[in-house]
Amino acid sequence: MNKLERFEKALSDILNEYDKLGKELEILRNEGRQKTTKFRELLGKKLVYSMIITIFKRYDLIEK
Repeated sequence: MNKLERFEKALSDILNEYDKLGKELEILRNEGRQKTTKFRELLGKKLVYSMIITIFKRYDLIEK
């Protein structure tokens, strides 16, 4: 696998994980569990992924 293929796989994994975290957080919100450790941990992870995605967008590596 060349460097571009590895980058595209990593980007795909990041985008998928970001979506997955959003769904998990929505479930916890619906259950009223916003103050749990799990919710806060998932929210922190989602914010990190959001920052990574923002950097990729800034350099036009993914569509805005």
